Amino acid sequence: MYCHHCVREFSDEAIFCSQCGRKLHSYKIIEVDRKIIDPDEHEEESASLEIVSDRFTPQLIAISGTATIDDENIVLSKRTWLMPISLLCVAFIVAVAVFCYFQYEKNRNEKVLKLQVEAKSAALGGEYEKALGLLNEAAEIRPAFTSLKADEDIIQHVMELKEITNDVEKNLSNNKMKEVEEGITLLKSEFSGHKEPIYDKLREKLDSLQLKMTLEQLKKQVGSLVTLNEHIDMLQKVNGLIGKEAVILREQVVTGIRKITLTDVERLLERKNFTAAMTVVEKSLAIVKGDENLLALEQRIEDEQRRYERAEQQRIEQAMQRAAKEDLINQTAAVEVGSTEKTLDEFGDLTIVGHLKNVATRPIYSVTVEFTVLNKEGEVLGKGSATANPNYIEPGEQMSYTATVYGVYTEDVDIVVDPPTYYLD
Repeated sequence: MYCHHCVREFSDEAIFCSQCGRKLHSYKIIEVDRKIIDPDEHEEESASLEIVSDRFTPQLIAISGTATIDDENIVLSKRTWLMPISLLCVAFIVAVAVFCYFQYEKNRNEKVLKLQVEAKSAALGGEYEKALGLLNEAAEIRPAFTSLKADEDIIQHVMELKEITNDVEKNLSNNKMKEVEEGITLLKSEFSGHKEPIYDKLREKLDSLQLKMTLEQLKKQVGSLVTLNEHIDMLQKVNGLIGKEAVILREQVVTGIRKITLTDVERLLERKNFTAAMTVVEKSLAIVKGDENLLALEQRIEDEQRRYERAEQQRIEQAMQRAAKEDLINQTAAVEVGSTEKTLDEFGDLTIVGHLKNVATRPIYSVTVEFTVLNKEGEVLGKGSATANPNYIEPGEQMSYTATVYGVYTEDVDIVVDPPTYYLD
C-alpha cells in the first residue's frame, strides 16, 4: 500500500499518510508476472502490475511497462470531476420534478376555486342542486378544503328553509293561519345570525308572507268593528302596511269610518246639536285627513247650523217683542244657573256641560249662555256661548247646554257663566 502523493508505504489500517498527512486512497500494487530472459545477467523486464481500488468499483490494470504515480493521479482526477457533474444532473432532475409537481398542484387549486365560484353563483341564482354538484366535484379534488364543506352546509340549510317557506305559503293559501304563524316563527329563528347574500331572496319571501298573514288577520277583524274608535285603531294598523291588498283593506276601514260618522252626525243634527256633530266629523278627519266625503259632511253641518240660527234669530226677535210685555222678574231672572261639568278629551279640548233651571212663571225658550274659561291665575283661556237644550222649557223644568273650548289642555279651570239670555213664551 503506497500514498498516491508521496509514494510512502502505509499499512492497511492507516487513513492518513504518516509522511505528508494527506488522506490515503487504498490501492494495491500486485506483481502478476516477472519474466527472466537471461539467468546470468538477471535482467528485469517490465513488470505486469494490477492496481485495484478498495474504495471504488472501477479497476486500472497495467499489463506492460511500469505503473507510475502520475498514472494513478490521472485516474483520480477523472473521477473527481465526474462526481460534481453527476450531482448537477441529479439536482436538475429534482428541480424539474419539483416545478412540474408545483404547477400540477397549482392547476388543481385553480380548478377548485373556479368550481367554488361557479357553485356560489349558481346558489345565488336559486340553482341549489347544481351548486351542490359543483362543490362535490371540487371536494373530490381537494377533500381537505373546509370552505367547500361550509358552503355545502349553507346551501343545504337554504334548501331546507325554502321547503319550510313553500309549506308556509301553501298553508296561507289554505287559510291555515295557526300553521302559518308557527312556520313564520320557525323561519325567523332559522334566519337569525345569517347575513349571507344567499338568504336575501328567502328573507324577501318571508317578509311578503308575513305581510299577507297580517292582512288576512286584519280582514277577519274588520267585519267585527262597531265603534268609531275601533275603526280608527284598525286604520292606524293598516296604514303601516304596503301593497295592493293593504290599500283595499284600508279603503274598507275608511268606508266604515265614514258610515259610523254619518250615522252619529245624523242623530246629533236631529237634536240640533251642531257642536257635537262637528266634533265627531273633526275627530274622523284627524285620522282620515282630506277625505272628500267627511269634508262634505262638515260643510253640511255648517250650512244647517246657519239655517237653524237664522230661523232661530227670527223666532227670537218675535219672542223678544212679546217678552217686553212680560213681568220684569220673568225678563231678568227666569233662568237659574246650576252645576257645570267639565271633560277634557284626548286632543286637549274642553267640553262643558252646564245645567240650568226655569224659575220663571212662564215657559222660556232659546236660552243662550255665555261663559269664560279661566285658569287658576285668572288668565282667560277661552270664551264661548251655547244654546240650552231642550229649546223650550216649562216653568220649573231643567235644561242643559253643551259647548266645546278648543286648546285648553287642562281640566283645572274655572267656568264663569254670565246671566243667560232667554225668551219668555
